[in-house]
Amino acid sequence: MGRAAPSLLRLLAHHNPVQRGRWPMLRALREDERGRAWLASLENPTKTRRGFRVFTLPGDLTSDWIKLHGQHEAGTERFLLDHLAPGTAFLDVGANVGYFALLAACRGGVRAVAFEPQRAVAELLERSAAANGVADRVRVERLALSDAPGLLRMTSCPGNTGHARLAPAGGEGLQPEPVAVAALDDWLAANPVGPVSACKIDTEGAELRVLRGMVRLLERDGPALAVEVIGEHLADFGASAGEVLGFLGARGYRDVSARYALASDPNRYFVPARRAPR
Repeated sequence: MGRAAPSLLRLLAHHNPVQRGRWPMLRALREDERGRAWLASLENPTKTRRGFRVFTLPGDLTSDWIKLHGQHEAGTERFLLDHLAPGTAFLDVGANVGYFALLAACRGGVRAVAFEPQRAVAELLERSAAANGVADRVRVERLALSDAPGLLRMTSCPGNTGHARLAPAGGEGLQPEPVAVAALDDWLAANPVGPVSACKIDTEGAELRVLRGMVRLLERDGPALAVEVIGEHLADFGASAGEVLGFLGARGYRDVSARYALASDPNRYFVPARRAPR
């Protein structure tokens, strides 16, 4: 790879509004030794399309995506910006390096609480919040969420921290230290954050458990929800996509994914039926 070609490639990637081809471009770079070295050499923190900066983890998939494209999950970004309300809170469950928590605090004008139990990426998020001058609006909790409190281990996923998840005790490929687990309703009772206008849940299969642990919040505030719904991941936790949809439908939520989900988007988008469409 010459020096000019990668620079041009990144310029085009950062400004290209088309979603098609983003993953093949990144995959080709990550499969090439020089491409990986180039990605690792890019500035850290990296500047996003929205103007805020994110500290990233070299060689990690989510970080490399943000570095190359300056954005992460464009459909989720648009959904959150449509539904974040000034003076409220945003909850980022499974925040990773915190792209959406930072988006909410820097561009959405709200207070963000980011739940990320992996120490290395949680520390990066804290650094990013300080670098963007929003440390007072981004609270980082090194905590995993589920439907009951506990102390559990997480799987390790080298090169893709976004795929780490809670695992049964005694499993293989586990991270060395256990993590604290809480139900969101219990955490909010002890840590009031005011009204919540939106929540993003990406927990690699434990999404229904997280939802079951936040019933009081759903009934009280009716936040807009961006939820990752992948059948095979949910099945590992004894759940299914149909159960997620049924659980939310029974609580007065409607699925607006057709307006936001892009091709290959694993997320589904929900708003309370009583909320007027935008």
